[in-house]
Formats: sequence, C-alpha cells, structure tokens
Amino acid sequence: MKMALKYTSILSAFAFLGFSKEFLFVNINNQLYKTYYKNNDILISKSLTFLSKYSYETLYYFKYPLTILYFSVYFMVSFYSVKIICDNKKITMWIVYIYSLLFILSCITMLYNYIINNQLSGEEYTFSRWLMGIAESPLVAFFTISASALYSKLNIEKK
Repeated sequence: MKMALKYTSILSAFAFLGFSKEFLFVNINNQLYKTYYKNNDILISKSLTFLSKYSYETLYYFKYPLTILYFSVYFMVSFYSVKIICDNKKITMWIVYIYSLLFILSCITMLYNYIINNQLSGEEYTFSRWLMGIAESPLVAFFTISASALYSKLNIEKK
C-alpha cells in the first residue's frame, strides 16, 4: 500500500506539471497570436486574461524563464522519483547527468543559433525545444527507473 501511494504521488506530480505547463504555454501562445495578428477571435482562459496587458515581446521572452522554471521543477520531481523508487541510490546521479547534458546541449544550440545565425528561431531553436521537451516530461525518470529495475534484475539473476 505504501508503494502504491508513492507511485500515485509521483504520477500525480508529473500529471500536474504536464497539464499546468501545457495550459500555461498554450494560453501564452494564443495571446501571442492574438496580439501579433490583432485577432480577437482567439480565446484565452479567464484565469489568464491578465496576459493581454503585456506586449508581444514581453510575453515572448517570458517563455524562456518559464521554460527554465519548468525544467527545474521537472528535474526535482524526476530526481526524487528515482530516489524514492529505485533500490540503487547511486542511480539518482544519472538524473543529474542526463538533465545537465540536456540543459548544456540546449544552451549550446541556442547560443550557436543566436551568435552565428543572429536569430532565436530555425532548426537549432527547434532542436533546443525538442531537448527541453524531453527534460520537461516524465521520460527521463521513467526510463531511469526502468533501467534501474532491469539492472537490478540482471544482477540478481547473475548471483
């Protein structure tokens, strides 16, 4: 029963993060569209109507710190999920390594795009967003937990 509560809590945390991120970013993107194209037919959630007070540039650049915030929260939830579930506590360091790698690669890609191409869009931007999409999902934690379970099972069978 105790383990079921842990799994439920972890899944609930990931579900909440996923839905809140999607809700927030979809509404920000809708407001960006609405502002840029002067299209009042686009609907924004009533809880986020305050977004209309901000300029296009403010909303656009606000998405960057928001992405870092969600990245950080996903990292913490992933780290503690692996720490709670996995028998091998050293495996939690893999979460740190994977998230560090995703963040560094994403930053290098964005910096390259900004410095060399002098833009924040294009293929490099798409690749950077793809890396952040992996980090801002339960994939890293789930694959690490699965790999840890498989590793433990293989070690038991060897003995």
